[in-house]
Amino acid sequence: MTTGFSIFLRRTMTLAAVALTAVGLTAFLADPGPTPDTSGQIVAQAPVVPPKKNSTEQVDESAMTRCMDTWDRATQMSKEEWRESCKRSIRENPGLYTKPF
Repeated sequence: MTTGFSIFLRRTMTLAAVALTAVGLTAFLADPGPTPDTSGQIVAQAPVVPPKKNSTEQVDESAMTRCMDTWDRATQMSKEEWRESCKRSIRENPGLYTKPF
């Protein structure tokens, strides 16, 4: 014999499954994909890859050098502010810039 509570529970679980499916489908369909540039052509965004070092260059960089190499104009910080931030980051987390990016 089915009780009222078990019917309620079954309907609630069915509604939850339908809602999750709808959310997933919406997220899938809302993905805009690659965006066209101003000329109307599709432009793929390439990942940022740091330049490879030559075997003749010194491989052992200091943590400060590695941190300063990550500065970009888009950070909205001056180089002096970035340098202070690097000093603080290295002091609080010394092993951070010894790991590969």
